[in-house]
Amino acid sequence: MNGFGRLEHFSGAVYEGHFKDNMFHGLGTYTFPTGAKYTGNFNENRVEGEGQYTDVQGLEWCGNFHFTAAPGLRLKLHITSRKIRKTSQNMV
Repeated sequence: MNGFGRLEHFSGAVYEGHFKDNMFHGLGTYTFPTGAKYTGNFNENRVEGEGQYTDVQGLEWCGNFHFTAAPGLRLKLHITSRKIRKTSQNMV
């Protein structure tokens, strides 16, 4: 497959985005069976480059991903009820 498409796995995982030679390649969203998801760049089925990971609790992490590691991953700012919580947390 080449171009934009959607792939649903029997595990419940779903990929929607660009394909090249039957691989995830380019911008896309991968939703894990748990409900967590990654949106960003893929290179030959691997996360690669700028992206955002949202965990099952809804916390959003953004950074530059390389395969599965993300040096300098940051927790995005969330403002609720007029209270400002920690603006970012750098993970090394």
